[in-house]
Amino acid sequence: MMMNESNELLGGSTQGHSTKSSEKKRQDEKKTFPDGKIVLLNGTQLDCYPLADEDVDAEFQDKLELDTTGQYVTVRKCKPRITPVSDECMQKQQLFVDNAFYLLAHMDRIMNDSRMFLAPVAARNGLAYTGTSGFKRPTLGVYLEWWQTSDDAMCIDNEGCRSLIYRLAGSPLSGMNRCSTVREDGNIETVTLSSFGRHCGSFIKINTRYTEAKVHYQAYTLQEVLDILHREDNGKLDYDHVITTHFMQHEIDRLNRCLERLTEESSHWREKYLFALISFKEDEARAFLAEYVKLETSASQEIEHLKMQKKALKAQLKRGQIDNVSYQRSITPMNKRIEELKFQLFRFRHDKPREIFPTWEINSETIERYFREKDKQ
Repeated sequence: MMMNESNELLGGSTQGHSTKSSEKKRQDEKKTFPDGKIVLLNGTQLDCYPLADEDVDAEFQDKLELDTTGQYVTVRKCKPRITPVSDECMQKQQLFVDNAFYLLAHMDRIMNDSRMFLAPVAARNGLAYTGTSGFKRPTLGVYLEWWQTSDDAMCIDNEGCRSLIYRLAGSPLSGMNRCSTVREDGNIETVTLSSFGRHCGSFIKINTRYTEAKVHYQAYTLQEVLDILHREDNGKLDYDHVITTHFMQHEIDRLNRCLERLTEESSHWREKYLFALISFKEDEARAFLAEYVKLETSASQEIEHLKMQKKALKAQLKRGQIDNVSYQRSITPMNKRIEELKFQLFRFRHDKPREIFPTWEINSETIERYFREKDKQ
């Protein structure tokens, strides 16, 4: 990952900037989430159930910041101090991994119940230098939204086996990473993701979107979610069909995002190319704009004068000084002249760039953008 990407991931380098960003995030979240609700990425609003005051963890925060525990960033040759993972945490993580595809199959149900959506997932994600900040208390809904919207979070290998990324770990500076994925057959694999910063950045963005909701609203445990789903489906859900549908939709969405990026990039470089062509005939292009401004000013003045004459005639008609026949006979040539002036401006604005650049689709708007960009330099 390039340095500017890591700076963007870290949310800035100064404490003042971090404070402003956190405050802006809180303000944006208040605007996004009405009282007693959360708003999902797809716009769905879910009713939430407030926790009792004594259960609210008011001290919990999850903003991206440098690690201070010594586990993810060290000074000189000091070895990182790794905190062992408890057996209970490992069991909870394994419960999530073992049921990842089952939970994906029930995505629609989970994303319609805030207590299921906010069910905590015991997965240890983290980055070098920033540790687990931004990754704290991920929820079932966070994973489902991330799987939906991240390009490589749902994968199909050359043999047709499907897999889901469930653990992110790597460096925001070098881009080196070793992430974990669970295959549909239950096997766990370590994989390396390209564009690692984009993937972990999107996970952090989704996860921190619901920070306040995690603090103030009720959530089921993962086991409770599974128990409810087992009771409801009663073994009648066609998991393979549903999962296939989700993977197909993910691939469609991924291709659409890819197409959007390519279209945007193509437009960017096409404009750069057109700007280069304009630079070869910059004097003629500038003269065209100057002449157009002159014609527009002259036409506007004449049109305004004609409008005042029409207004005076209208007043005479109301006072009975002229009849309607005379009024219509007088304003008809005025209206015609106004339309002629507008058409002349349109034709000049349309035709003149083609005279200057006969073999290229360079219009007046492109010429104006060229000079605006040049004036900024």
